[in-house]
Amino acid sequence: MSSASTATMRTVVACALVGLLCGLARPAEGLRVLGLFPLPGHSHNIFFKALMETLAERGHEVVVFSPFPHKKAFPNLTDVDTSSGAPSLTNNFSFDKVSSAATILPGQAMYQSMTRIGAMSGASLCRQVFSMPEFDKLMKGGYGRFDVVFTEIFGSDCWVAVAHKMELPIISMSSAPDVSWMHERFGSPDNPSYLVNVFTGYTSAMSLWERMINACTALYVNYLHKIIIQDPSDAVVKEFFGPDMPPISEMIKKTSLVLLNRHLSIHAARPVTPNVVHVGGLHIKPSKDEAMDPELRRWMDEAEHGVIFFSLGSMMRSDTLPKDKRDALLGAFSKLPQRVLWKFETPDIDLPPNVRIGKWLPQLAILTHPKTILFMTHGGLMGTMEALQSSVPMLGIPLFADQMSNTELYRSLGIAQRLDIRTATEESTLAVLRELTETSKYRDRAREVARLFRDRPRHAADEAVWWTEYVVRNQGAMHLRPLGADLAWYEFLLLDVAAVLLAAALLVGVLLKVALGALCGKSSETKIQKRKNKKE
Repeated sequence: MSSASTATMRTVVACALVGLLCGLARPAEGLRVLGLFPLPGHSHNIFFKALMETLAERGHEVVVFSPFPHKKAFPNLTDVDTSSGAPSLTNNFSFDKVSSAATILPGQAMYQSMTRIGAMSGASLCRQVFSMPEFDKLMKGGYGRFDVVFTEIFGSDCWVAVAHKMELPIISMSSAPDVSWMHERFGSPDNPSYLVNVFTGYTSAMSLWERMINACTALYVNYLHKIIIQDPSDAVVKEFFGPDMPPISEMIKKTSLVLLNRHLSIHAARPVTPNVVHVGGLHIKPSKDEAMDPELRRWMDEAEHGVIFFSLGSMMRSDTLPKDKRDALLGAFSKLPQRVLWKFETPDIDLPPNVRIGKWLPQLAILTHPKTILFMTHGGLMGTMEALQSSVPMLGIPLFADQMSNTELYRSLGIAQRLDIRTATEESTLAVLRELTETSKYRDRAREVARLFRDRPRHAADEAVWWTEYVVRNQGAMHLRPLGADLAWYEFLLLDVAAVLLAAALLVGVLLKVALGALCGKSSETKIQKRKNKKE
C-alpha cells in the first residue's frame, strides 16, 4: 500500500472516531427546564423531584416551583419555594378527618374527595402561586428562557397557562397510575367496561353491576373535577393572564407528552397512545447506607425473626389514631416474634419491648434492608412501589383517595392483605399479621412480581429523560398526538354517527310505512272497485 493510501486510510479512521465520539457526547448546551409542582403533598413531590434531579444530573438547567425545596444546593437546579401561605399536607391528616369520609349517600364520598383535592390543589393554590413575586419574576423573564414546561395532572391545570404564554411544549406528569379526567387531553381510550376508575376500588375483572358503577363513577368524577376545580381555575387564569386567555380545557389539549406512574407488572394492560409513556417507579433510586442511622441499622440487623415496618405515609399522623385502635395494634405487635418499626409522630406512648418508633424514617433504606419481611402501609403508590421493588409483602390499611384501589390491586396480585382500621381488633390484627409473616406464598409471589417490575429495557428515569429530550428536539413532538384527541366527546364515541344512522333508519322506516300504506290503500280501493263491478 502506498504512503498516500495509508494517509488516506488514517484520515478516514480518524474522522470516523471523531464522528463516533461526537455522536456519543452530549450537546454543549443542555435544555432549560421549568417544573411547576406547587401541590403541598410530599408523596406527590417525590415522583416529580426524582425526574427534575435526574435532568439536572444530565447537564440540563432546571428551575422548579415547589413547596419542597432542597435543603442543600443541588447542581444545575434552582428551587423556588411556594410553601408560603399554602398549608402543608405533611403530617397534617388526622384519623377523624379521613374517617369522616365514610358515608352512606351514593356519590358523597367521591364529592368529599374531590372537594378535598380542590381545597389543596385547586383555584386557591393557583391564586396563591400567581400572586408570588417570584412568579411575577418568572413571567417577566427573570429566570431566563425555557425549552419545556412540566406540570402535574391531579388538581387544577392552571399551570398550563404559563406554557401557553411562553409558547412552550407541555409535559405533564401524574404520580397516580390513572385518573379519569386526564384522558381527554391526550386522546387515550378510557373504556369503563374494563378500565377501572381509581375511585371505585375495583380490580380489572368486574361484574355487570360493577361495570355500571364504574361507568357512572367515571362520568360523575369527571363532572366534579370540572365544576369544583377546573371552572374556578379558569376564572383565576383570566384574572391574572387576561380575559383573552383560552379555557384551560383547550390549553391542556396542547400537551405534548404524559408521564404516568404506571407499570404493566402491576397495573392491568390498557391501550396507550404514542404520547403516553409509563415510568412507574421513576422515584426509586438505589438506597444509600448513610441514609439510615447506624444504631437503627444495628437494631434491624439483630432482629432474629425479621422486621415489620409500619407507616401511614407523609400526610397521615399515626398519633391521631384512637386509643383503642393503638392499643389493638400494640397488643398484636407484642405477641409477634418479629420486631416492629413504626413511623409515629410523638414519643409519649408505652411500647412493647419489640416495638420501636420514629417521627421520620428512611423508608426506602428500611424496605431494602434484608431483615424487612412486611410493610404495613396506608396504600400510597410511592411507598408500595418501593416495597414491591424490594420484594416485601404488604398489609394495606387504606384510609382515603386511591389507597383503597391500590390495596385491592396488590391483594389481587397475591402480595398483600387488607386491614380495616375502623373495625380492627387485637385478634383480627394478629391473625392477618401471622398469616402474612408465617405463610411463604406472599413472599414468593412478591419476589415474582418484583422480578417483572424490574424487567424493563432501561430505568424509568432514563426513559423519562429520553422522551423529554425527544419532545424538545422535535419542537413539541405534536405528531405523537392522536387525531381522536381533537374530536368532541360525541364524535369520539361515534354518537353523531349513531344519530345519523338512527335518523336514516327512522326515515327509511317512515318511507316504507308510507309506501306500504299507499300500496295497501290502492289495493283496497282496487278490491272495492272490483266488488262494485261484480254487483253491477
